Amino acid sequence: MQLNKFLTLGKLGATATALMAPAIAFAQDAAPAAAAAPVPEKADTAFMYVATILVLFMILPGLALFYGGLVRTKNMLSVLMQCTVITAVMMLIWVIYGYSFAFGGGTGPYFGGFGKLFLSGVSLDSTSATFSQGVVIYEYTFIAFQMTFAAITPALIIGAFAERVKFSAVILFTILWATFVYFPVAHMVWDANGLIFGMGALDFAGGTVVHINAGIAGLIGAIMVGKRTGFGKDMMAPHSMTL
Repeated sequence: MQLNKFLTLGKLGATATALMAPAIAFAQDAAPAAAAAPVPEKADTAFMYVATILVLFMILPGLALFYGGLVRTKNMLSVLMQCTVITAVMMLIWVIYGYSFAFGGGTGPYFGGFGKLFLSGVSLDSTSATFSQGVVIYEYTFIAFQMTFAAITPALIIGAFAERVKFSAVILFTILWATFVYFPVAHMVWDANGLIFGMGALDFAGGTVVHINAGIAGLIGAIMVGKRTGFGKDMMAPHSMTL
């Protein structure tokens, strides 16, 4: 009798195993494979470098000549030098702490943190996300592209008070404004943890970070500095509309 019971239990176990085998196999097949990390495309990298160079040309010589042509002859060299030095200073502080303040990996809504001071942790293989899901670019490419935006924004502002501010004051203003205004705004709008980005804002070309930001700063600067000396009395026509 016991032998028959063992045989019966054995048959039931075999039957249950046979019935469960397809389900087990299906569960194994359904287990998702680990998604491969996205890799930067050569075409995307080339396009971003071309865009970076074009933005740089917008500053030097583009913006420098444009503003230089709109001022009187005696102030042209001053405006050219201001645009050139602003660009150099902004590129320097961008590498030192600007990139970290804007895209340092911090989770705060206003500030990127100190995690990438002097580009700490950035390597030739590290990547940065883009607005397109699953598309990344090399982080150094992203740094260079964003650096040109950081350089052109304060250069745009000086046109609002050209001929009325000392050279040293312009450079000091550039450093302070970039530190306390531009970098936080760039983080809020362009970083995934930023306040405005979290609200759904998509600023593809700098309409918020660059143009609105620079426009407000230029307006306030022009109001504070006031009119040119001799305005309404002396001839102040641009010396070269061609430039």
